[in-house]
Amino acid sequence: MAPPSFRRLRSDPLIGPRPGNFWEAGGTFNPAALALGDRVYLLYRQVSRNCVSTLGLAVLDGGREVSERLEVPVYVPREPFELHPSAVDPGLEPLESFSDPGKCARTHSGGSCFGVEDPRVAAVGDTVYLTYVAYNGVDPPRGAMSWIRLADFLNHRWDRWSRPILITHSSVTDKSIVMLPRKIGGRWFFLHRIFPHIWVDAVEDLSEFERGRYLWGRPAIRTRPRHWDSRKIGAGSVVELGGAWVLVYYGVTGWDDYYLSEGLRPSDFAPSDGYRYKLGVMLLDLEDPARVLYRPDEPLAVPEHWYEVYPGGKPYVMYPTGSAVLGGSLLVYYGASDYFVAAGEVPVEEIEELVESAKGSPP
Repeated sequence: MAPPSFRRLRSDPLIGPRPGNFWEAGGTFNPAALALGDRVYLLYRQVSRNCVSTLGLAVLDGGREVSERLEVPVYVPREPFELHPSAVDPGLEPLESFSDPGKCARTHSGGSCFGVEDPRVAAVGDTVYLTYVAYNGVDPPRGAMSWIRLADFLNHRWDRWSRPILITHSSVTDKSIVMLPRKIGGRWFFLHRIFPHIWVDAVEDLSEFERGRYLWGRPAIRTRPRHWDSRKIGAGSVVELGGAWVLVYYGVTGWDDYYLSEGLRPSDFAPSDGYRYKLGVMLLDLEDPARVLYRPDEPLAVPEHWYEVYPGGKPYVMYPTGSAVLGGSLLVYYGASDYFVAAGEVPVEEIEELVESAKGSPP
C-alpha cells in the first residue's frame, strides 16, 4: 500500500523567529500540539539570542491560522539536568544573562547550548503532560516530564508546572519521547528513541518515575536497511484514529557504523541522500502499540520547500512533533530546517481506509 496523500498548508511557515524577541531570535521549531475544540495550542521550541532553548506558545484557530502568540516563554529550564553549569540560578534573569555559548558542547540538535528541547504533549482528563529532551550542555540529552492542570495552562499560570523529573537513564542519549494519551491494559505506554530505533516501554503508574523508574523496554519499531528510513527513526506524534494509533515519525536514509554491531554492512543499506529528515507514517495496534499494522515503503513527505532547507543549503529537515485531527484532516506540525514551524494535512478518510485494509493483515 502507498502512503496517504500529504499537502502542505501554505507556501510559507506558520511560525518564524522574531529577531526583536530575545527568546526566539535564534529559531522557532519542533512544536507539540494540543487540540482543544477548534483551537490548537502549539508549544514550540525557541532558541534565544544567547543559545538557550525554552518553549513558547502560539494558538491556532481551526488549527491553521495563528491568532495568538506569547512574547515570553511558557516553560524554561529549571533543574541542573537542563541548565548549563554557568547558569547556576534557575530564574529567568540568569538565562537572559548567560553570555558564553563557547562553553557549551553544542553536540545536539537545533543550535542551542542547553535547555528544554523538542516537546510533546498528552492531555489526560484535566492534566496536560509534557515530555521533552532535557540538556545541560555537558551530559547526554535525556527525556524529562512535567505536568500542569489544564485550567492553569489555559489561564497562563506558568508557575504551576510541576517540578520536572527525568524519565530516561543517564547512560544513554534518549530523545523523541511520546506518551500515549490513555492507558492500555492498565499501563501508560511511551515511545522513545535510543539510536537508531523506536523503543516501547510502559508503566502502571506515572509516579514510578518519581521513585527512580526509567524508560527502557525494547527496540520494537526498527529501521529498515533497504528503505528511506534506514539510518535512524524517531516517534513524532501519535493520535487515535479509525481504530488504530496513527504514528507520524521521522526517518533518515543511509548507513551508520552502529550497524556493524548488528552484523550488517554498508552495502546492505540504501545510500545516503544528504542526511535529510523526512516524514513517515505508520499504523500501530490499539492494544499493542509495539505491533505495526501498516508501514509504507515510501515517506509521507520529503524536505524540498525553501523553509525546509536552512539558509546555506542544510540541514534538510522535516521533524514532526505534533498532530491534531480537525475538519476532516490529520494536521501534522513539524520543525522545518531547525528554524521554522510548518504544517501539512492528510485526509482522515484516507487514513481510515488504510486502517480497514490493514486490520487482520500481517505487519
